[in-house]
Amino acid sequence: MAKPTIGLALSSGGARGAAHIGVLRVLEENGIVPDVIAGTSMGAYVGGAYASGACLDDLEAAWRSMSVLRAAKTLLPTIPWSGWTSGGEIVRTLRRTFGDRRIQDLDRPFAAVATDLESGTPYVITEGSLVDAVRASLSVPGLFTPVWLDDHLLVDGGVSDPLPLDVVREMGADIVIAIDVLVDPAEVHMSGLPYFGTKERQLGVAKSPRPDASCARRYHPSVFSVLFQMSTVFQRRLCDLALASSPPDVRVRPDFSADPPTYSRVGCGIEAGAEAARRALPAIRQAIAAAG
Repeated sequence: MAKPTIGLALSSGGARGAAHIGVLRVLEENGIVPDVIAGTSMGAYVGGAYASGACLDDLEAAWRSMSVLRAAKTLLPTIPWSGWTSGGEIVRTLRRTFGDRRIQDLDRPFAAVATDLESGTPYVITEGSLVDAVRASLSVPGLFTPVWLDDHLLVDGGVSDPLPLDVVREMGADIVIAIDVLVDPAEVHMSGLPYFGTKERQLGVAKSPRPDASCARRYHPSVFSVLFQMSTVFQRRLCDLALASSPPDVRVRPDFSADPPTYSRVGCGIEAGAEAARRALPAIRQAIAAAG
């Protein structure tokens, strides 16, 4: 009987994408090597690196070397004003990782998922420059400028397909392992300026430095926290719909509650991914045995 084709779907998730490295390491240590990989946004970056044969030690070292200064360099403003930054620093980082590799020449089939901004549909990239494909998949709307690729205007794949289960199945996977590192909206700590009574807000003054007891839980969140939470809710909802309509054989869901990773501190994310993969190993082995 032929060996079943194992597919890996790597979700978007920002800094939490570091967990993908921990999952891949545990799978590799246990002889479970994916035959096909699809990734969205940060999942496209890690998946593309792995599919291109990058050493996990080097990839982890690059993530762990990230600092606040290096992260800030990727966000320098740009003109024209179609995004906060042109993404030039991101492209330079991708070139250091991928060189001039082309997707069709990688060690295993790989797909990066972006979103066609004009049609609003997922745009699956399976050939051409790996740098261009991952840059498109990483293009967070408003933060990075959109990318023109093959006459399509592309933004972050998380806008339309944050966990590309359907893509992995279309690539021929018999067994789909999903790595879901998306933020749950309930995990986000919302806060802001104190909320005073309606009359006092209208006057622009407050009689007391403290809000009334009746609205003690209320606050005025910043526009950035509102936009971030909106994106979190939207992507989580899309992911849940994908899980319901095309459930994976195994879902690996790291627990970040104790110590959520940030771009300047990703070690805890890598470790959370490794721990989640260890917990999922029995289910993965069972799925492989059943398919084989």
